[in-house]
Amino acid sequence: MNEITDLLEDLEFIRWVKYPDNKLIIFWKSWIDANPDRIEDVKLAREIILGFQFPAPIASVDTQKEVLNRILRLKDKEYISDEKPLLIKAIQKKRQIKSWQFSRVAAILTGMFLLSILLLNLKDENKKEEIMNTVTWVSKSTNPGEKLNFRLPDQTIVWLNSGSSLEYPETFDSTVRLVKLIGEGFFEVSENANQPFIVCSDNLMTTALGTSFNINAKKQGETRVSLVTGKVSIKYQTDSLDYFLKPGEELSYKKVSNEGRVIKFNAENALGWKMGKLIFKKSTLGEVKEGLEEWYGVEISISRYPTEEWRFNGKFEDQMLENVLESMSNIENFNYTIENKKVKIYFNKNN
Repeated sequence: MNEITDLLEDLEFIRWVKYPDNKLIIFWKSWIDANPDRIEDVKLAREIILGFQFPAPIASVDTQKEVLNRILRLKDKEYISDEKPLLIKAIQKKRQIKSWQFSRVAAILTGMFLLSILLLNLKDENKKEEIMNTVTWVSKSTNPGEKLNFRLPDQTIVWLNSGSSLEYPETFDSTVRLVKLIGEGFFEVSENANQPFIVCSDNLMTTALGTSFNINAKKQGETRVSLVTGKVSIKYQTDSLDYFLKPGEELSYKKVSNEGRVIKFNAENALGWKMGKLIFKKSTLGEVKEGLEEWYGVEISISRYPTEEWRFNGKFEDQMLENVLESMSNIENFNYTIENKKVKIYFNKNN
């Protein structure tokens, strides 16, 4: 057990086992390559950590004391002899080391507990996936102007918004279903109580069983998780704080301040993209430009910017770009041209 203590106490090793990400996978693969003699230790430590997913009962303090007393009684017999001075010396020695013995027994009990977990998890060792196998990752992505709908190996349904990507293993392991999202995606998770579904997005980890939710991590350093059905817990990878959402609630998280706020959300605003709805709500010119470029996959240039800042409200459902620009131009007083994938917008002088 001493050979793997350093691994069991290493927080980064524990994170790699339970919540792997690209950096951790690369680091520990390099570490194992540099320390091939520790492969068996890595396997052992991994099985122990995964065994803590469903903790077994730990011996109470009273039980530990009882075990200690029995050990001490056995030790007393070793000191029994016909010479009284020897007995006195033994008793004095026993008192001096009693505190040390209790600590040692506690450590032994802890080791026995870990060993029992290990034995339970190694019952079918030959059938378990070898830790050294290289995980094959599949990547799905969308360009600006594109959306994608597909199923994962566990039958979870995923919708990817434009300019987004999702990475997932070709085959999920037996303990967790881990995927990595960049951008925005909606998930209808296939229920499996023994295999949590975890989405890593900009260092946030959203965990679910059978649930539907949207994650929007398009803005760097800002992530919104909107829960439609079921329950989810959300955790920042370097923090111990968990957020729990109920249907209709949304976590708005800012990475810089490491702060999250749980609020109610408007389903149409959060999920409209999935239903073909382009929605602007008090959007600045820059936000409208960025939204149109992403939605339609075009490049927009603007000349003669308006002298006053404006906010635009509008909703367009399954509309062509030209129809959208025509409607907007009547309200915001600008002209436009469209040539292939390039759009030019000219604001009028009196704007």
